[in-house]
Amino acid sequence: MAKAFLRAALLCAATLAATSLSAHAADNVTWRNLPRDITLDIDRDGKPDRALLIDAEGGTADLHIFLGTGDGLLDPSRKPDILKASLTAGLVHTFEATKHGSLIIMYGCGGCSNDTSTTLIIVHRNGAFLVGGYTYAWETRDFGEGTCDINFLTGKGTLSKDGGKTRPIRAALKLVTLADWSEEKHAKVCGF
Repeated sequence: MAKAFLRAALLCAATLAATSLSAHAADNVTWRNLPRDITLDIDRDGKPDRALLIDAEGGTADLHIFLGTGDGLLDPSRKPDILKASLTAGLVHTFEATKHGSLIIMYGCGGCSNDTSTTLIIVHRNGAFLVGGYTYAWETRDFGEGTCDINFLTGKGTLSKDGGKTRPIRAALKLVTLADWSEEKHAKVCGF
């Protein structure tokens, strides 16, 4: 009961925050502390869907996606079509939709002793939410750097480290559902 109430309160807060962002900006409230809310057509059926990224415990953010809800007020009793808890870690830099209905989320730590950036591309195909793309980039304090880029939709990926030649990733890169996504598990494909 308490979880349902909390979920309803968070969804109401997300809707209110999205509709009054400009008023909050004038009060110097940071975007990091507000729920993020965008309208897109992720399932490509011609009806607007909603994606909410809500800050959670421990510096993470939870992704809620509602199909066919439009851009008006959300019914607080409605459960999301998918909820991926603790999807992001670190500061969220980008939360946007492409014109093709994909959702792009970029997060990480810039200005840290070891900078990292993770980009996820979330898509909806054949009735399932998938991680269509994953890019992890890093730069260490001892001048190490690299980029691992995986397209799960094509099953191809590349890796470059420390200014070396970009090489293909030889591991089998199968489709990954958003529900089964684990950055730790998939980072191993990149060699770390």
